[in-house]
Amino acid sequence: MSSKFSLQSPYVVASLPRPIDHSKGRYVVGDVYGGAPGAKKRKRSELAVGIDGEGLNLYDISSSKLITSYALPPQSSFTCPPTSLRTRISKSKTERRTYASTAGVQSQISLFHDVTEGTSHTKSSTISHNLENTRNSVVYLGVISATFGLELSATSTDLLVIRKDGEIQCLDGETLQEKWKSPATALVEGHDATRSKDLEVEFAHLTNAHAAGQSILKDRQDVLAAFAQEISEDGFNPDLVVLVTKASDTFTRTLHIIAPPRRFAQISGLQHSVQALLSAPFPVPYKRKDIPTFSIQVSTGILQQLSNNTLTTFELTESGPKEQSSLSVSKAESFLRLSSTSTMISSNQYITVYNPKYHSILAAIDFTSEESLKRKRESQNETNGTSSSSCNLITYFPKLGAVVGIRDNNLIAIHVEGHQDRQGRSRAAGLLIDSLGCSVKEQSRPGRGKKGMDTVGSKTLEEYLPGPITTFEGPWAEQTESFEKSFIAEDAEKFDELIAEKLPTSSTTELDSAKPFTNGVKVSALEASSVDRRWVIYALSKIFSRIEESSEQSKLSISFYPSNVFLWLINAGHMTVANIEAALRIESATPPAKSIASGELINAIVELNPDMDLLLALIDKNYLGAAELLHAIRTLMESLEMLGENIRVKQGLLTNGEDAGLVNGDADEQLEELEAEAEKDLEHAEYQLGPGSGLRGQALSLALSRLYTCPTSSIVHALQTTLTSQEIVCLIYLLRFELARGAWTAKYFDDDESELVDEDAEVPGSTIILISSLLNNCIDAVGAGGWLSGDLKLVEGDPFEAEELISSLKLEVSAALEGIQEAAYLKGLTSEMVRYGDAMQKSLPQELEPGSDAPSRKKHKGPVNPPILLPSSTSEAKILPLGLRADKQISLLKVGAGGEVSKRTARDIGHLKSQKVGKYTLERIMI
Repeated sequence: MSSKFSLQSPYVVASLPRPIDHSKGRYVVGDVYGGAPGAKKRKRSELAVGIDGEGLNLYDISSSKLITSYALPPQSSFTCPPTSLRTRISKSKTERRTYASTAGVQSQISLFHDVTEGTSHTKSSTISHNLENTRNSVVYLGVISATFGLELSATSTDLLVIRKDGEIQCLDGETLQEKWKSPATALVEGHDATRSKDLEVEFAHLTNAHAAGQSILKDRQDVLAAFAQEISEDGFNPDLVVLVTKASDTFTRTLHIIAPPRRFAQISGLQHSVQALLSAPFPVPYKRKDIPTFSIQVSTGILQQLSNNTLTTFELTESGPKEQSSLSVSKAESFLRLSSTSTMISSNQYITVYNPKYHSILAAIDFTSEESLKRKRESQNETNGTSSSSCNLITYFPKLGAVVGIRDNNLIAIHVEGHQDRQGRSRAAGLLIDSLGCSVKEQSRPGRGKKGMDTVGSKTLEEYLPGPITTFEGPWAEQTESFEKSFIAEDAEKFDELIAEKLPTSSTTELDSAKPFTNGVKVSALEASSVDRRWVIYALSKIFSRIEESSEQSKLSISFYPSNVFLWLINAGHMTVANIEAALRIESATPPAKSIASGELINAIVELNPDMDLLLALIDKNYLGAAELLHAIRTLMESLEMLGENIRVKQGLLTNGEDAGLVNGDADEQLEELEAEAEKDLEHAEYQLGPGSGLRGQALSLALSRLYTCPTSSIVHALQTTLTSQEIVCLIYLLRFELARGAWTAKYFDDDESELVDEDAEVPGSTIILISSLLNNCIDAVGAGGWLSGDLKLVEGDPFEAEELISSLKLEVSAALEGIQEAAYLKGLTSEMVRYGDAMQKSLPQELEPGSDAPSRKKHKGPVNPPILLPSSTSEAKILPLGLRADKQISLLKVGAGGEVSKRTARDIGHLKSQKVGKYTLERIMI
């Protein structure tokens, strides 16, 4: 299955009139609902857009046309998104009621009523209701079923008006007459008026009892028991309101679920408190400058909040909101929930779809690069000056597969292509395959940052790719024309100069003919990941080639060596087998029949650089599999003569004492051959004992540590297919030597093995795990049959040497285990002293460094801090510190007002010491 989640290019649905006040004017967008009388209301593919100082327009998104518009006074501005309800009364008659809340000279609620009979005849009317207490603006308008009244029918509806301070009003849906009012104290437990003064409504959402009972109130049957009738989707299904409020005095947010007052045949007065069903605080307090936006999905019980460039997902459980995930997005402006696994976020000029669960990027587009929007923006800039490039996401229509937003004065739509469900419908859901290799960089995940988790070094799939692919810069043949000329002319220096414009090779490497790697500057991770992947593959295709040794065999070879780019590829970690295979596949006319065999890359690097400096860099900076690492280990062991005699070479046949070299009786020629062999052996000995031996030992240790990180099954399989039995045993001897050199098998007072122990070597404590794990892998690779058959010839060629080796391994493993047990026992004895020493170290007085206002302890220049001498005035301090308590010593200096540093007086010191004395104790205070 492949990834199918993608975003199409945005297009303009309609151009909106600009607000009269360009600096403070804004657009507010509300949903349009429709249905038959008494039926369930459903969301239509229409939007009601309010423009400050202009009016209210209704747009059809599917056909990209304007349905109708209503004018408003120039001084009016919208306080909240409008709402619209379209009802089909009969086949030829439809009714549309659109509600809007405006503020201006007089704050009021307006009803725009349209009745259409047939196809063309439309009756329009407008009703207004003035609002009192204009300081508390309206934050939400919603259409609910009729609550109070003398004559109620199934088609009657009311308008729910929610104020910023928590006051809720209900207006008649046709006449806008006030039916009842709920005070702000109804949202507070105990009706405490003092707690409701600083209450502020941030978010409101209208739902029904059946939908809430399936998700938010699923396990709260006691809450649903407050209703007199049984709740069902087609029967009794009262309206509910979900509110999010904040209290400025305690900096807490609260989730409320309320129900309108119950119906009565007659009413007396307008004061009726709403019924509070549930009230639960948020787990995270808010900040003073926090301006959040919310989105709720009642069917799944998920509430999302975007605040301070962080998208937080809350799960609405029975105990209240519980934080499910947190995603950090730079310069986030608005968001829109598409599905349970995908959320769209608009930031600056980019629109990105994230998977909040896996913290990955599913798709992203740069909407400023589209030609249609670009021409539109340029024409607007010429007439109206500079316009904003941000996009405010409004809503998502699953049936259309389109997301609608507002950018500048354009209503734009973006098609989202996701996966298809069993019914063949496209869903904007992100699968796990869409998140592979698309993790958000520098994003903290659950479990990260805990103790012991920072040493794992986990990497995502994207870190192994050579780099991203940049924008289109013209045909590839034109871009590589100058490179091909220098490659054909075999001018490596010219090739390095040209490719320095594409790859940061000139600023990251410095060449030295003797040791090119050791004098090179390290490549930063940012430079390595920001290069274009195509140029990395192109450089590898020119450096490596295949040499046909026969009709069936070929080997990897380095035919072109531009030093700068070659060293940069190694240091940046791009010299991998997968990248070279991709380069050879692109370079050749037909794809190669065989992939690169294990060991070919190691042999090519060693053939180019026999000193093995490049091999060390290859192991250190690049990803190599278990088979490649074992080839490198065998090459290094062979160069250090750790493989013994090569018994695979057939020995010469025995003769009757006749010297085959004296057939012609030329003794001088034989003497010259012996002298040449002696000189060759002398050069080989100088090579083994030269300065490069330490570098090869370092490469061998690094290769063994890299091999340990591979899976056990792959290590055993690579040992069986790469090394012979003799070479595996030589590796066992090497690991045994490292076990003895690290003093794992020697006792503290044992002088017999002191020659093997390297006292200067700094061996970490985790080395025993590496050695023991690789020893187990080697023994498993030989197998029980190899050890028991007796046919296994070891280093000295004696078939009975296997028994002695197994006995030695048993003794050494037992000695190492005994040493670990003794170390654990000794740690238990000395842990109390170590604890007391650490506590005394932390309790040392802090002194001010010169030129610094912050106190800090003195740091010694030596490798180890000198011992701390404590006053031993009592006899108890001279014995072992078992169970003693380390008191924090009092500094002789103090920082006064204005940062003045002065010495403490004896009285001040005595007072501070007296405060540390426990209650009901008798201690002597000494100053």
